[in-house]
Amino acid sequence: MPTNLTLILAFLAHALGGEHQVTGERMITDFEGPKVPIEWIIMNDNVMGGRSIGGPVFAGGVLTFSGSTNTNGGGFSSTRTIANDWDLSDFDAIRLRVRGDGRTYLAEIRTGVTLRGRAVAYRASFKTSDSGAWEEIDVPFERFTPSVWGQDVSRWVEPLDTSSVRTFGFMIYDGLDGAFKLEADWVKAVVIEEESRGTVDA
Repeated sequence: MPTNLTLILAFLAHALGGEHQVTGERMITDFEGPKVPIEWIIMNDNVMGGRSIGGPVFAGGVLTFSGSTNTNGGGFSSTRTIANDWDLSDFDAIRLRVRGDGRTYLAEIRTGVTLRGRAVAYRASFKTSDSGAWEEIDVPFERFTPSVWGQDVSRWVEPLDTSSVRTFGFMIYDGLDGAFKLEADWVKAVVIEEESRGTVDA
């Protein structure tokens, strides 16, 4: 029989954890250390004649991804890690601690998969709050879809293989013009309990 203390602790764990009960996690990056700035690269729409600008700045263990999108010629800005070797097959989702501006961003994963010689990016959107507060957002791996230059290629490409994650990044491509700013405190891979999988943030 569970003791009163056990029941109280279980209740507190549920209350503090909310809908997203995590049973395991792995840190992808906490943006700490002198090498972090050289471990991220920028890719904006100027590669295809666009006018958007943006990129990351690192300070105090926080990545600030900011700039301005211009839909006259592309409308996107992105930043991602250099190539790594992450086997995330034991996890269900990416968990982000971010502070946004109310705009919708994309989490991006690349595994080395190509289609007709072009790199395939697996992306999933997440909406940020404009409250100015930090928030934790789960992006399930099952929501990542493959694309090449923004075009869905899931008809020809296999679903995301989380055992061979090479890069992780952020992208903004929401069809809007104007300034954007996304701050990230850390990125983790997490396991979500079965009963919570239908309640992760969109």
